[in-house]
Amino acid sequence: MLKDMDFGVYGKGIDGYIHYSLAMDRIQEEEESRKALMDEFDNDEDNLDSDDLDSDDFGSDDFGSDDFGGDDF
Repeated sequence: MLKDMDFGVYGKGIDGYIHYSLAMDRIQEEEESRKALMDEFDNDEDNLDSDDLDSDDFGSDDFGSDDFGGDDF
């Protein structure tokens, strides 16, 4: 019965089943790893101190200056 089954790109029969099963296991492991990484990233972002963002002093920056040397093209 298994020998008659077709698993597409993974092949037919027991070989196809084994390749299909291994691929699905690998995909599941990668998805779990990706979720764990995203959870870690989300936790780091939540722990970011927002006071640090408000303390930046941009008063010394001259945004109106021509940093490219004028019209010397």
